[in-house]
Amino acid sequence: MSTIELKELLKSKIDNTNDDVLLSEVNLILSRKSESIESYNLDLQQSENDILNGKIYSHTQVLEEIKEWKKR
Repeated sequence: MSTIELKELLKSKIDNTNDDVLLSEVNLILSRKSESIESYNLDLQQSENDILNGKIYSHTQVLEEIKEWKKR
């Protein structure tokens, strides 16, 4: 089934239901998907800013920091 066909099927099912609980759940699922994409994009932007500002560490540097923290 293609994306367009699936969208049409879902639209039809949504149009034909009066189940408020089901509709609320569908809305919640779609809202969470949107939020996760927005969150991902914000995290990606922050990571890019960190790289541009030199706030990055190599794997070796991180391992050395961990060793130091464990000594405390």
